[in-house]
Amino acid sequence: MNEAQFEVGQYVVYGTNGICIIDSIEQVSFAAGAPAETYYILRQHKNRANKYFVPMKNESLVAKMREPMVREDIEDILMGLSDGDVKWIKDRRERGEYFRSILHDGVSVRLLNMVTCIYEKKRELAKIGKKLSVTDMTTLKSAEKLVEEEFAWALGIPQEEVPAFIRRRLHIREEE
Repeated sequence: MNEAQFEVGQYVVYGTNGICIIDSIEQVSFAAGAPAETYYILRQHKNRANKYFVPMKNESLVAKMREPMVREDIEDILMGLSDGDVKWIKDRRERGEYFRSILHDGVSVRLLNMVTCIYEKKRELAKIGKKLSVTDMTTLKSAEKLVEEEFAWALGIPQEEVPAFIRRRLHIREEE
C-alpha cells in the first residue's frame, strides 16, 4: 500500500467539489480481474451521498486534495486582494478558459479577484440594461459556492453569513 498523505476522518478540500471527509482508504478494483489499487474514499461534507474515489498513486488527483483553510488563511487572502489583478477578457471562449483555470485552482486571492471582476462587469452591464452571459453567471455562482463553503467552515459561521463577513472585512457597502 502507498504511503498515505492524509488520514481517515480528516477533512480536505477536493478540487471544486468542496469540503470532504476521508471516509476510508481501501483497496478497490473497478474491473473484474483488474488488480486492486489503493484509493482515498471521500464523502462530500454537505452531501454525504456524493462519494469520490481518489487513487493514491495518481499524483495529479491527489494534488487536488488539500487541508481546508483556517481563519488566518482567510485574513491573508482578503488582505491580498487587489484591484485589477484579474482582467475581463472580451473574447468569450478565452475568458471562459481563463476563469475555469482560476476556478479549478480553488479558493485563492485570484478567485476572489475574479469574483470582483465579474461583479464589476455585472454592474457595468446593468447600467446599460444588459446582463451577464449564462456562462459568466454560472462561473460566478460556482466561485461564490466554493468561497462561501470554505470560509464558513474556517470561520465557524453559517454559509449565508459569508458574503456579509467579506463585505465588512473589505469595507464594502451592501448593494441595494
